Amino acid sequence: MAQDYKIINIYIDKNKALYGAPFGPSEKYGKRPLDKLFLLMPGYSDEMLCEFVNRLFDQCDSEAAKDDMPPSIQTYLKARSYREATQNLGLLVGFYEEGEGFAFTPTDNVPSKGFVMRDDQVFELRPNCTHKEMINALKKALKSVHVGQINE
Repeated sequence: MAQDYKIINIYIDKNKALYGAPFGPSEKYGKRPLDKLFLLMPGYSDEMLCEFVNRLFDQCDSEAAKDDMPPSIQTYLKARSYREATQNLGLLVGFYEEGEGFAFTPTDNVPSKGFVMRDDQVFELRPNCTHKEMINALKKALKSVHVGQINE
């Protein structure tokens, strides 16, 4: 099931709790979040943050995505829609490609458009980056995420 690149979503709430969703192959969308959600509660250490992100990437492509299921964040938060589930969250999208490395892109949650990636603020790391480089990039990327909806 492995593909040449991996994607993760890291949602963040106002208390700095992180909700991670790895992606898997999808018949309908190419790639889609799996029916798995990992939680990292506030007060986490740098080491815990790095382990959390590595675990998310490790879970990518571990199974096929269920196209007929609501996104895991919607199910976990018991929301009626994805929009309702994410209206008070921020989102950091992570990418990994073998030989290319990592990229973390913050988004803006724009009413009527959903999450829009900010191309002007991409945090990139080489594939063999150090633990410290990974932590520094993750912390900067997470700080740049706007939590909640913003007006365009």
